[in-house]
Amino acid sequence: MSDSKNDHNLARAYALLSRAAKRKKIYAHKAARSGRPEVARFLRAMAASEASQARRLFNSLIGKIDTSDEYLSTVFEQEVIDILEHYSNTIADAPAERPALLHMISQLRAAETRLRGFYSKDSRDVKVDNDTRYFVCQFCGYLSTGNPPGKCPICTAPRDAFHEVT
Repeated sequence: MSDSKNDHNLARAYALLSRAAKRKKIYAHKAARSGRPEVARFLRAMAASEASQARRLFNSLIGKIDTSDEYLSTVFEQEVIDILEHYSNTIADAPAERPALLHMISQLRAAETRLRGFYSKDSRDVKVDNDTRYFVCQFCGYLSTGNPPGKCPICTAPRDAFHEVT
């Protein structure tokens, strides 16, 4: 097997493990809220294991993946655009009898559009400062800088729904 095929397989395994770890964190949160702390703890342990595996795979790919600047370009010129397109297609295909689904996807698309605003395609640069504080709405994903708003401008969640990213 060629190095490029090996690298592709490693990158795919990394993506799968990363997604699985995140999903298990969500399941753990749900288990905890359902009064199953033992299941939540087990799922968090599984998520930590898979995150460690993903980190090890990522480290094996260092030098074979984009630099930080190239990655930022990929994030904003491909990934964010793909996500926005997916949300738009989902909205177009969603049945009219599911207005709550349409509303949710519209809010998520608005949050992703906000993320896209941090990138200047002309200068191929992300507009951030070293001392910028970030707050994420835990309901819709809206990203606020500086301080959390009084309420989320997308979903109207209260200020305490924002968690600071450190």
